[in-house]
Amino acid sequence: MRDSKPIQNIYLVGNPNCGKSTLFNLLTGLQQKTSNLPGTTIEIRKSKLTHKSGKSIRLFDLPGIYSINPASKDEQIACEPLLNPEHKDRPDSVIIIVDASNLKRNLLLFTQVSDLGFPVSLVLNMSDIAAKKGIAIDCDRLERELGVKVLETSARTNQNIDQLKNLIFETGFTSHFRCFTPPSLKSFFTASDLDLSKYNDYQALQIVYKNADVVGGKAHQKIFEEQRSVEVMVRYKAIDGLLIKCLTQSSGRKQFSKKIDSVVTHPILGYLLFLSILFIIFQSVFTLAAYPMDLIEQGFDWVGNFSSNKMPNGIMESLIVNGVLAGLSGVIVFIPQIIILFMFLAILEDSGYMSRVSFILDKIMRKFGMNGRSVLPLISGAACAIPAIMSTRTIENKRDRLITIMVTPFISCSARLPVYILLISIIPIQTKIFGIFNHQGFLLMAMYLLGVFTSLIAGIVLSRFIKNTDSTGFFMEMPNYQWPRTKNIVITCFTKAKTFVWDAGKIIFLVSLVLWYLTSFGPKEKFKEIEEEVAYEVRMNKISTQEANLSLALQKQEHSYAGYFGKSIEPLIKPLGFDWRIGISLITSFIAREVFVGSMATIYGAGQDDFVNIRKKMQSEINPVTKKPLFSTSVCLSLMVFYALALQCVSTISVVHKETKTWKWPILQFVLMSITAWLASWVVFNIF
Repeated sequence: MRDSKPIQNIYLVGNPNCGKSTLFNLLTGLQQKTSNLPGTTIEIRKSKLTHKSGKSIRLFDLPGIYSINPASKDEQIACEPLLNPEHKDRPDSVIIIVDASNLKRNLLLFTQVSDLGFPVSLVLNMSDIAAKKGIAIDCDRLERELGVKVLETSARTNQNIDQLKNLIFETGFTSHFRCFTPPSLKSFFTASDLDLSKYNDYQALQIVYKNADVVGGKAHQKIFEEQRSVEVMVRYKAIDGLLIKCLTQSSGRKQFSKKIDSVVTHPILGYLLFLSILFIIFQSVFTLAAYPMDLIEQGFDWVGNFSSNKMPNGIMESLIVNGVLAGLSGVIVFIPQIIILFMFLAILEDSGYMSRVSFILDKIMRKFGMNGRSVLPLISGAACAIPAIMSTRTIENKRDRLITIMVTPFISCSARLPVYILLISIIPIQTKIFGIFNHQGFLLMAMYLLGVFTSLIAGIVLSRFIKNTDSTGFFMEMPNYQWPRTKNIVITCFTKAKTFVWDAGKIIFLVSLVLWYLTSFGPKEKFKEIEEEVAYEVRMNKISTQEANLSLALQKQEHSYAGYFGKSIEPLIKPLGFDWRIGISLITSFIAREVFVGSMATIYGAGQDDFVNIRKKMQSEINPVTKKPLFSTSVCLSLMVFYALALQCVSTISVVHKETKTWKWPILQFVLMSITAWLASWVVFNIF
């Protein structure tokens, strides 16, 4: 071990679902910081804590691992702080959190970490659940057998949390419990350039495992894997002997989890229950978020109108109102959906239910290149793709997670709803389905089903091209059912909202300013010419002042940089039935799909964003070439399909970049979805 530092690094290490992160939340509150481990999307949280004695430490919450023999590359990197002596945040001491109700499985990780030579302490969390199961642990005997400090806690009831706070500031002990003797590595020294002199025997063994293709050649990989299996069996045998001395369990007490699982994982009832819960979540995210989102929008409207009235007309007023405030609104308006969605996610995760959902849906999702953990991100994409993509962090398999990220934007989000409603309402048909139902409801349902089916098909296609480098097995820990902790849910929602605003928000804000510039400015000579022509028409009493202002705004928009771009892409979108004005709306709605409605109001001369006026104006528009209604059934359906399948959302692109740590996947996603949307729209336009 290295020399102690003034501020030591203390790590919380444990299996998934042992309550480790909940304890970290209780210890740190809102003082924690979140960052990703290098090269992955795995989060590691840390916080600086100061004891009443004045001593300070850095507390780290390592992602949950089952052993230091990881099954995936992301898990391998998560183990780096423990295995790499040169790591910049190398632990000075480790506190191992275990589930007291499942001590045998959890102690495997304890024996491995203690063999690395760290000073360690053992925390028996969920002790209240263990007691309900009739499990009694002799902590004094366990301390003597292991040679380390042992503390019983319960994150749910706050049992011994103050003692845990004191424990993290104490120096741990190196356990004398040794149950595995590493094999000799001398035969591999000559075949490797690895310097193993700075490692103890068990650390050296882990380095050899990690570099199996280097040490001794690839032929030895099978031998190393067999050795790992032997190691696990030897450790569990020693743990069995330890628990005989330190643990007793009363018989005849049927576990509560098994009773619920008979329904939750039932091949029929399990699916019906899940669909019912999804329906509640789906409705809640829409209905509960509507009120705070309306308040946020009204607040920004008030601030925008106030700023517009108080500031003199000009570039600065336009920048503040249409650039800065519009950009901030585009970020902050998403916060209610993010908070509500992650509130439900935290409740389902903390209660232990989501593990069962992933289990029952795993076989179905694997047919589409994903796994059971992909279900909730896809469903939550109906509210907003941004938090849905962020929630894919629960998917451990790297390929499955990437495919889920890539296909989630196909699910119709709430931002598409205003577009669907506007276009459906102006379709010039009055046909009754089956003589009873109107066509609007069926068209709206069809748009959502189109997104679902396209995402599943895309999953199959991507699974053929994206190589699976992780283990294909699906191992799901079934945690105990328990009431979620309110404080843990609040911290989770706050952390996710803060991460979104700061990370994705920066890109959204900058793009808002760029779009403001492109739609507000153009060639000076052309703008001056337009102003002179309009002024002449006013002087000649050909148009009123109000008509002049509207004409000036429309002509400047047409000849702005965005307008020229709309003209330049018109040949590309004309086969879909779109003209250059729709092209401008496609550009402006890139910041957020719902901007399409406001863009159409300005472009088609409505002068305000009243829904009825937009509809009447669009219905009256005539195609200058065909002399028929511009927004025919074919054009409306084509435009709806395009919005259903195209990635018209810069915030989604920014989040995909953040989650994948590269621009490769968001660019590929944008290109493929755009091609898919164009082809589908072309087919629809030509059929109808």
